[in-house]
Amino acid sequence: MGEKENIFLLGLPGSGKSTLGKQLGEELSLDFIDLDHLIVGKIGMSIPEYFSFQGEGNFRLREKEALHEVCATRDGFVLATGGGTPCFHFNMDTMNAHGRTIYLDVNPGDLALRILDEGVENRPIFKSYDQLDLIQEIRALKELREEFYNQAQIKIRDNQISTEMIISNYLSR
Repeated sequence: MGEKENIFLLGLPGSGKSTLGKQLGEELSLDFIDLDHLIVGKIGMSIPEYFSFQGEGNFRLREKEALHEVCATRDGFVLATGGGTPCFHFNMDTMNAHGRTIYLDVNPGDLALRILDEGVENRPIFKSYDQLDLIQEIRALKELREEFYNQAQIKIRDNQISTEMIISNYLSR
């Protein structure tokens, strides 16, 4: 693996993009960037607030701008995307052109438990506080986004994805 490689982690909310991204950054001596945190710093409010005041369309434009800025000005990073980032404004093409894309494909039932533990209110696209309803929401969202996620160069389907698994099985080649 080159010194200045860029790695983009994508997947549904709760799939571990931020957690694994921080760990991968440390293990590989790469900067870690959380795209959502970067956007929050620029807009001066939380993403749920921004969704509420400005709508998803405006958020997706901000997201695209932030992604393009990172790709144009940084090198040698692990970036945790927002769950919807790959699905708008040809962002998937941008990421594939600027580094390795890794789709973290976690079972909807496990995602529902993680999201409920973290608090649904932190995930503006989900409305359900009931586990079974939330699983249905996640399945529907996965169905909508899967065609974009499947454009990732690396796909990992597991409910216990670890940095060791990613490095030894997918990045050492």
